[in-house]
Amino acid sequence: MDRRLVILGAGGHARAVADVAVEAGWLVAGFTDRTAGPDVLGGDDVLAQLARTGRVNGGVVGVGNSAMARRAPLFELIRSVGLDAPALVHPRAVVARSCRLGAGAVVFAATLGAGVQVGANAVCYSGVVAEHDCRIGEHAYLSPGVILSGSVTVEPGAFVGAGAVVLPGVTIGAGAVVAAGAVVTRTVPPGATVVGVPAKARELTT
Repeated sequence: MDRRLVILGAGGHARAVADVAVEAGWLVAGFTDRTAGPDVLGGDDVLAQLARTGRVNGGVVGVGNSAMARRAPLFELIRSVGLDAPALVHPRAVVARSCRLGAGAVVFAATLGAGVQVGANAVCYSGVVAEHDCRIGEHAYLSPGVILSGSVTVEPGAFVGAGAVVLPGVTIGAGAVVAAGAVVTRTVPPGATVVGVPAKARELTT
């Protein structure tokens, strides 16, 4: 059976996800987006029709870090119309055999060590290194070059910026934001934003 995939979103991240999908052996039928563009099949409302007519049999979220709040609802939309949500793994990724990948997870050219768990609809971008026994929650987003030392937990919906380093055993709370280049040495509370070396809560300026 053909493996035909639709990508929800049509920006730069969606195009990058499409490249991973093709490398992983999927045919990309097109994209959905609120605005017209190359290979855009329509808005998100066309998803049910695509599934019903058999034009596609899988869907993956292609909305990136700039619209984190939309990632979870889009994933639920894929499941609600009866499409598969395959985990996509780039062939240059190094993924230990003991890793577990959730539905709709996208792994670029990253390195995932023994016992790593990646939740549904999570993203591990190029250059990510997640060492042994890390847990990456559903809808979480690891930007390029993130390093998770052993036994790190990234809870659902958290965002970790490019080049950030998280020390062993640390937990990044649900919906938290870790700024690019931060070095996280202690637990980050849910919904918090931390910056710097070592990472501290961002101070609001007036």
